[in-house]
This record gives sequence, structure tokens and C-alpha cells, in this order.
Amino acid sequence: MQVRYDSEADAIFLRLRPAHGGEAGGRRLDDTRIAHLDHSGRVFAYEFLFVSRGVSLEGIGSDDVALIRETLRPVSRLAVA
Repeated sequence: MQVRYDSEADAIFLRLRPAHGGEAGGRRLDDTRIAHLDHSGRVFAYEFLFVSRGVSLEGIGSDDVALIRETLRPVSRLAVA
């Protein structure tokens, strides 16, 4: 897993797994969340915007939610719902 935080953009990029065949683009889940897809159509990463307001995991698959929670656990100031 790879985590990148951009404090100026108030955004976190989480790569959960390798992108098979490379990145194919992103799918906006809502105004604050983007799912990044590989060429097989599988989500390999998520981008969360305005993270200082918290992160919503609603509508994300349970396996990915578990990985995201595990990855963000050390970030104690971030509210994950």
C-alpha cells in the first residue's frame, strides 16, 4: 500500500494494490472521492479530497474499506466514517 498526503490540496491518495496494465482513469464517487481504475476495470486506488473534514467510506466495498481503515488508523486526527 502507498499513501500520499498533500497538505496544500488537503487530499490523500491511497494505492491499495498494483494497477494491472496501468491506470485506465478515475471514476468520481462524489465531490470528495475518486476511485482509480486499472485496465481490467478493478479499483486499485482511491483519492480523498478535503480530508481535514473527514473521510467517508460509504459505498466502497468491504475489502477495500478494511484496507483503507488499516492504512489510515495511524492518522489519529482524521475522522473516518
